[in-house]
Amino acid sequence: MVVSLDLQASSSDGPTRRVLSQLSLSVAKSRRIVVVTGAGISCSSGIPDFRSSDGLYNLVKQRYPDVVLKGRDLFDASLFRDPTSTSLFYTFISQLKQSIDSASPSPTHHFIKTLDSKKKLLRSYTQNIDGLEERAGLVGSSSQEVKSTGKGKAKIRTKDVRNVQLHGDIHRVWCSYCSVDLPCSEEYLGRFNDGIPPDCPECTSRADARLARSARPLRIGTLRPAVVLYDEAHPLGDDIGAIQATDVSRKPDMLIIMGTSLKVHGLRRLVKDFARAVHASAPVIDPSSTKSQGKSLKGQVVYVNKGAPGSEWNGIIDYHIEGETDAWAEKVLEDWKKARPADWEIQQTLVAAGEDDRGAFTVAKDISGKATSKFIAPSTPTNTNGLCRWQETFCTWDGEYAAADRRCRAPFLPSCEAALLPHEASQIDITLRRWGVQPFEEARPW
Repeated sequence: MVVSLDLQASSSDGPTRRVLSQLSLSVAKSRRIVVVTGAGISCSSGIPDFRSSDGLYNLVKQRYPDVVLKGRDLFDASLFRDPTSTSLFYTFISQLKQSIDSASPSPTHHFIKTLDSKKKLLRSYTQNIDGLEERAGLVGSSSQEVKSTGKGKAKIRTKDVRNVQLHGDIHRVWCSYCSVDLPCSEEYLGRFNDGIPPDCPECTSRADARLARSARPLRIGTLRPAVVLYDEAHPLGDDIGAIQATDVSRKPDMLIIMGTSLKVHGLRRLVKDFARAVHASAPVIDPSSTKSQGKSLKGQVVYVNKGAPGSEWNGIIDYHIEGETDAWAEKVLEDWKKARPADWEIQQTLVAAGEDDRGAFTVAKDISGKATSKFIAPSTPTNTNGLCRWQETFCTWDGEYAAADRRCRAPFLPSCEAALLPHEASQIDITLRRWGVQPFEEARPW
């Protein structure tokens, strides 16, 4: 059964507040989180969602009161069968894009990016076509950065995709004939606003070249917004399927669903696949063991939305958090910073301040199994009075913050047992070797 938690009531309800804090800590401790989002996470950015009272469906009825067209039909592939509905679609998409261009990422978008920066995000999947995830720093599946130039069947480099755009990208267009993918320019947007699809420049160029050779011209296709409508195949369907299969096999340890009503069949199937994988990775709880108490909220499926999930989600969704996604995201970050301040601290490191490379330092990283150590090593081997000038800072094991590891890793000084930490450097060291102290924020992998 789904446990419902009222986010707004948590300030006065102790048990609800404790469970929400435990879920926040679970986010902080997870390492392979899958996030699935819908239009609800963009509402605070000024973009209305599809199904609420002020959503896009009702907005269509207000703008076009004389057109007999259901809201869902405006995003159904069947609309291309009728010239009037096709023109209406182009005009509406043009107006929608103009509102999206003036929007900014919401706190929820930045929260997902934070999970990625902290090495906790396995992947983000979104129904949204607004591209705000990419503005927040998550490379999308429609981005030119991930386009594959190889000879294989893959159209994108799947390992570089951080946000899978399940319904396409409104900022791009593609040709209905040759399938060329292009940015949606102001020229194209103006034509769409008039309800007229622009001609494909690639098709036009090939046709003109054939005419110049006195050959028969080829057909010229028209451009359309690169959004995937209902009952329409996704051009990157094979690649997205491969990404999903890979992510399921990587044993995600938490699933967060935000701002979607879970009405679309394909999304429901995706969520159920990931929920099964998350529950399969959950640790076995021993009620008699005190050590198991901290693991009780691992391997959970969390649904953040104003509306409650239907009965079909019993046994699939563990927690329904009723409220705004932005408010929950901000609470998670607040609880996370209180519970695990080491994940957010600024580290002090020694760097060379002068041009003399005898004291120059470079950042190095050593990973062994689940242990991760970060240290600073001199670019040139040095040894002064038997002290190694390697500085090793923090060591972790299984995500737990530990004391500084004092072992020296210098291969040129195998007998050295002393590592010099920043606070141990004397003023003489700093002055003579021209060292400087420079802060930098470490992107911790745990």
